[in-house]
Formats: sequence, structure tokens, C-alpha cells
Amino acid sequence: MNYTMRRLNSRDEPMVWEMLRYAAHESSLEALQHPLLARYAAGWGRPGDVGYGTWQAATPIGAAWLRLWSGTDKGFGYIHDDIPELSIGVAPDYRGQGIGTRLLSQLLADAKQHFSAVSLSVRGDNPAVHLYSRIGFVPVSGSEILNRTGSESFNMICDLKA
Repeated sequence: MNYTMRRLNSRDEPMVWEMLRYAAHESSLEALQHPLLARYAAGWGRPGDVGYGTWQAATPIGAAWLRLWSGTDKGFGYIHDDIPELSIGVAPDYRGQGIGTRLLSQLLADAKQHFSAVSLSVRGDNPAVHLYSRIGFVPVSGSEILNRTGSESFNMICDLKA
């Protein structure tokens, strides 16, 4: 499959919103207006935001991005103010084709220049857990919670200095 990948910029906020829908397993963009989800895309391009997107022709098909949080403004996968949280979404028709792996590999290579680790939050039944483990993420002990959908989620962390 032919697709292009490039670094995201502030003009890509609509694409980040679209990929957040896939990351959050939501069927509509309206569902993302919940404040706990909206903050993952709102104001994309703020200091500390970094990400990559993929397109097939002009159609966005996937994105992976990092966002920093603080102890008073935490994302679901928050570990520490200096550890950004990963979000990744790939359009359903393009999953299982290596796009997520390529996005993560590029993003983590960039992140190594600036951060000691990257975190994420994932539903326990998400098949992407295997991808995250293969790339070097490990579960954070004691981070298990019931998420907004009533299923279990947990945090994972990838040590970029190892």
C-alpha cells in the first residue's frame, strides 16, 4: 500500500480529532466533545505536542501523537509532568497493515531526543496491547482502573533510555 507520513503541525488539528475518534473507539466526532477526550486534540500544536500522520492520497488514515500533562491537568495515561502520553489512531480499514508500527517507530525515535519515557493508557481488551508490548511498553503495576466505558484500562510505559 502506498501512503505518506509526515510530522503533524497545528494545521492538522482536524486530522488529530478524526484519529482521536479511532483511538477512543468512538463512532462519531460528537462523542469526543466530552472534556476528558477533547483535551487530547483541542488546541493541537501547543508547546510539547509532537506527532506524525499518514495519508493515502489526501485521505488521513492514521496518526500517533504525544502530549504533555501536569499533575493538575492529567490525561488517562499520566505518569509524570516530564513524560508525554501517547495517543494513536488508525482508520479501521487500514489496521493490521503495519501503519501503527511505522507511526510509533518514527514518533518514539523523535521522542528519544527529548524525553526519557513515554506513557499511554489502553483498554485491556485492545489488540494494540500486543503492538505496544512488542515496541517496548510495559504495564505500570497498580494502574488498572474502570474506564469511562466500564471496562478495565491500564497504563503502560516505554523507557526510551534503555
